[in-house]
Amino acid sequence: MNSKYCLIIPLFLLLLGPIPLTKALPDDKLPTVIGGIRGRYGNAEGLTAEYTREAISKTMAMLGVAERHDMAKGSLYFKPPHFLRLEQSSPQEELLLTDGQILWWYLPTKKEVYKYPTEKFGHELRLLSDILKGLKDTEDSFQISLKPIPKTNTYHLILKPEPPWQEIDHLEMIIRKRDFAIQQLDIYNNVGGLTRFLFTGWQERDRFGTGFFSFSTPPGIKVIEE
Repeated sequence: MNSKYCLIIPLFLLLLGPIPLTKALPDDKLPTVIGGIRGRYGNAEGLTAEYTREAISKTMAMLGVAERHDMAKGSLYFKPPHFLRLEQSSPQEELLLTDGQILWWYLPTKKEVYKYPTEKFGHELRLLSDILKGLKDTEDSFQISLKPIPKTNTYHLILKPEPPWQEIDHLEMIIRKRDFAIQQLDIYNNVGGLTRFLFTGWQERDRFGTGFFSFSTPPGIKVIEE
């Protein structure tokens, strides 16, 4: 897995804005679901959540069995319009953060930090920002549909990039019906595997400390500019 793909995966932590509402179910639930997500997340001054990420192979995905490997856990912090901080706590510490201008990926155990101009990931960052603002203002085009799942307490949204993206086939988001909380995001790649994010503990947060979304390189850390 190349370094760009490793970064793209954590950048996809949620959903999007005024997109074509195609393929809705006959009872027209899709606008209701999107409206519920906007209502929950759209006016927040900041958001925090805990996440678990796992990779699932093509074979296990086809069988519907979650073969757990490459597991990671951490915390997410977001402040509109484009401030993001991901603190991975296990299996090793990592830090991914951006202020909308520069994206940093810090690997303390390797004593390295990667520095990227955000335009290199502009497509993904805009999507993430629009998702975390409650599905607002996206410039990307998706086909979106509501997957029919009978007798469940969740909604399942399918998002298909249009035009297609190079590495991502589609995304599936699982939303809790009673409060429209985002519980799970599955990112399906073009070779049949997927990366799954599970979210818990969503909270609104109105303040972050000065410099919380900026990075200062510690002594002895190698800076690698991409």
